[in-house]
Amino acid sequence: MRIAVVHDTLRPTYTSKQLLRAIKELGGTPVYIPLSFLSVEVSSEEPFKIRGKVLSLDGVLVRSIGFTLDVDQFVFRAAILLHMEETGIYVMNPILSLLRSRNKYLSLVSLKRAGILVPFTLVTEDIWYAYEVIKKLGDVVIKPIQGSRGYGAMRFKDADLAYEVMRTLISFRKPIYVQQFIEKPGRDIRAFVVGERVIAAMYRIAPEGSWKTNIAQGGKGVPCKLTPDLEDLAIKAVKALGLWYGGVDIVESKDGPMVLEVNGTPDWRGLEAVTGVNPAREIVEYLIRKIKGVEQ
Repeated sequence: MRIAVVHDTLRPTYTSKQLLRAIKELGGTPVYIPLSFLSVEVSSEEPFKIRGKVLSLDGVLVRSIGFTLDVDQFVFRAAILLHMEETGIYVMNPILSLLRSRNKYLSLVSLKRAGILVPFTLVTEDIWYAYEVIKKLGDVVIKPIQGSRGYGAMRFKDADLAYEVMRTLISFRKPIYVQQFIEKPGRDIRAFVVGERVIAAMYRIAPEGSWKTNIAQGGKGVPCKLTPDLEDLAIKAVKALGLWYGGVDIVESKDGPMVLEVNGTPDWRGLEAVTGVNPAREIVEYLIRKIKGVEQ
């Protein structure tokens, strides 16, 4: 069984190396594919090539399709992974679900449709309307519509300061993504779900003087034992987006547990350090069950 790990980088990252090792330990043949080396010959019976050599695969684990892409590059990379799915290769996470999770706006739409509590969020290109909404809300976060690890997220209590940032976004033809700031007890929860199970969870505690809890932003991880209700919420959130695994960010708000977002390619180095759980084997085992038809 040949299973590839696909990433934007030329050399495997920490998590990619763990996945490659797990594939080998479970009896598979691991293949690492930098996306820039991947080609497709549309009219060929064996269309997928890596550096000109035929690429025959049973499964693909997508770790990244790229961080800074232009539209054409994004469309091509998404299309080739969708093409793989259509030829019978099992892609994890499924590409359309992965793209939905990558888009914060569409993610929240799916979560809300599933009956999951989410923050008040405005997505617009109308800077004047956004300005009025921010004045009413009083405390907001402006985020990139795509992104992770807290990069680019800015908190504002002053609508006029927010206006200057929004004006810059509009000048670069970027949509405005405004979310009401949710008061929390200095922490949030990252739950790691594979299939129908939460395999690990941690509290992420914001560093002193910061509101961001992301590990990449200096947050501190502490092991967390989820209640059954929170476990169910995390699993429900991953299923709402059609993902096979994901990292779910939950905040303990005054209105109850609220899901901020679901990451379809979550990092787990911080989670592993805190909980001792390495998700790589669980992820690969789940994909193998899908390939064998054991997992529906």
